[in-house]
Amino acid sequence: MSTIDAPAPTEWPADLDLGAREFWAQPFAEREKAFARLRRDHPVSFHRAYESSLLPPGEDAVGFWAVTKWADCKQVSRDVDTFVSGKGVLMEDMPEVVTLATTSFLAMDGPEHRQVRGIVSQAFTPRNVRKMDGWIDGEAKKLVDEIIGLGEGDIVDLYAKMLPGRIFAFFFGVDAGSEDMHTIMEAAERMLAWDDPNCALGRDALTTFAEEADRIQEIAMKRADWYRENPEENLVSWVVNAKFEDRVLDDWEIAAFFSLLGSAANDTTRHSIGHAFRLFHENPDQLALLKEDMEGRLDGAVEEILRFVSPVQHFRRTAVKDGVIGDQEIKAGDKIVMWYCSGNYDEDVFEDPQRFDILRTPNKHLGFGAGGPHFCIGSALGRQMIKATLREVYTRMPDLHLTAEPELQVNNFINGIHAAQAAWTPAS
Repeated sequence: MSTIDAPAPTEWPADLDLGAREFWAQPFAEREKAFARLRRDHPVSFHRAYESSLLPPGEDAVGFWAVTKWADCKQVSRDVDTFVSGKGVLMEDMPEVVTLATTSFLAMDGPEHRQVRGIVSQAFTPRNVRKMDGWIDGEAKKLVDEIIGLGEGDIVDLYAKMLPGRIFAFFFGVDAGSEDMHTIMEAAERMLAWDDPNCALGRDALTTFAEEADRIQEIAMKRADWYRENPEENLVSWVVNAKFEDRVLDDWEIAAFFSLLGSAANDTTRHSIGHAFRLFHENPDQLALLKEDMEGRLDGAVEEILRFVSPVQHFRRTAVKDGVIGDQEIKAGDKIVMWYCSGNYDEDVFEDPQRFDILRTPNKHLGFGAGGPHFCIGSALGRQMIKATLREVYTRMPDLHLTAEPELQVNNFINGIHAAQAAWTPAS
């Protein structure tokens, strides 16, 4: 049924109210039931503004259109003439100065986006990517060496958090195990989990986000100043000294990029790895398939983890002119939220989407975005960290299993996992 002439609904029952904090305190599976109903009955639906404290008191937030179908997410992401990123990339509004200072080229459009992303891309040359792949494989092996003798523990804290933490320590040019490394890991998690009590620590959302971003940027800028004069083999040095069309990044752009890198790239990988342990525990048949042909099935396993977990649950655009999404008219100025966590379960694209299937093919998930110029620049690195984890852990700790229900985050942006107690046969 066409919704073009229907009034936009602004009130929803509690189980469909995407603007309620309580909705996001539910487990992922419960939220997916709501998204399944929206995909079926209201694929593009209007919702009240989220109950957020990212805006200072007195500033009014506006509602948003929720886009829940895979094809509609693709349309919005690729139509950059109608739907822009520069007015904010989160469902929640925040002060413009905070957006500019923390989201780098994610919140840019047109020539500005092309130029800043172009500069950063110079750091991701084939040579540099091969070097980063080597770091990842080496750290994955080393980390298993360190924990295999324990036999039990919080596998999120021991491994899922530590692998990307160490890799991003290399990227920042800080020593593994140093205070700066732990600051980056801690700030990355808290910055993107502003609604979770374990991360907010009594602060409002805006204070949590801004203070943790500042901690990351302070470390990055100290390193940037050094590497301008003393280039080395790490990502800070590569980015600081990169040029595109005879332009280098300004200091504020460097700070914004590394707050983005330290949070979005680090934290999403950490949670993807944590959920991978959960998924293989819950689906022993899929773990058996992986072990039967580790190298032949690793890539498929990584893609299915990313589809099933949707580590980044949404991104937002803003319409700058009137348009249509599906059957729904959109007006200039409207906020559009693409729900990747819903598109990745779209029954029109994925057969039996509720089933975790590492042999699924094709698997055109939205784990790194829905295409267009904002497709994730670090997708290859994220995939490599998950791949190295599966190879090392399930080859050398093959009986790893959870011993308690995992502890999940309250979060509308990242599908986060705080802790997962596990056991395995220790090395003799």
